[in-house]
Amino acid sequence: MSRLFEGVHSFYSVDMGSLNREEQKKVILELYARFHHASYLEWDPLSVIREFRGKPDQEYVALVSALFAFGGVKQIIASVRNAIGRIGLVERPGIIGRETESLTDCLSGFRHRIYVDQDLVHLTLLYQESCQRYGSLKEHFLIHHDPADPTIESGLTGLIRDYRQWSAAQVHRPGAHFGHMLNSPEGGSTCKRWLMFLKWMVRPDDGIDLGLWSDTPLLRTDQLLIPLDTHLFKISRKLGLTRKKTANWVAALEVTRKLKALDPEDPTRFDFALCRFGMLEYRGLTGYAQTR
Repeated sequence: MSRLFEGVHSFYSVDMGSLNREEQKKVILELYARFHHASYLEWDPLSVIREFRGKPDQEYVALVSALFAFGGVKQIIASVRNAIGRIGLVERPGIIGRETESLTDCLSGFRHRIYVDQDLVHLTLLYQESCQRYGSLKEHFLIHHDPADPTIESGLTGLIRDYRQWSAAQVHRPGAHFGHMLNSPEGGSTCKRWLMFLKWMVRPDDGIDLGLWSDTPLLRTDQLLIPLDTHLFKISRKLGLTRKKTANWVAALEVTRKLKALDPEDPTRFDFALCRFGMLEYRGLTGYAQTR
């Protein structure tokens, strides 16, 4: 065990600039071995999504869970359960057939942080349109994705562009903060929640990620980018994975590129472990930590 684990605070007192590349690699691999375990799913919305394994709504539940993933994890999980409970996905699977009026009624009064009931209705309508036009959100994404590209940027950019256009054309109007759900690489955002969703979908089911889109050769794990939030950005800087001063799309590209030195085919496999370390060791888990 490296000197990183002599104590929680020692990690943040270590000058990572003094470590060579092999020592940095050892640190990250130790974090992966320690934290990449399904036992840590208790503090992750993936625990809810996995309850829908094999059911037609799992892709939708994953999308909602990813886009709700900011703030306290206890609140995130409670909001996801509230949403799917109101819609009735457990008792009556099949979100695609719901009419707008029915969704509006069952979600009336729903709220998750800055999002209100009309935001979730609007997102659901956009998801329904993806499925009605293309069969699934995966097939919609693949319309814009170029398998020859080094990353999933073109697919994500195209999907978000469609959703913005469809949103503007919808008769139903969302709340004031709905645009927060539709961050795009075009604006330089880290797109953390969308990258997290894509990681869940594309990486094979390893007990943590879901692998719902892993059955197509058109999408590869080496095209995924690390879902970079403020906390993971700080850890990445400390580990020497980026020298950027701001968490943005370029920083996500740089961190992913550095992680490819450890695993060229699957660089984002380290994400869950680095985040668990941030939650459980660095910030500490008092009740429930802040997530992502």
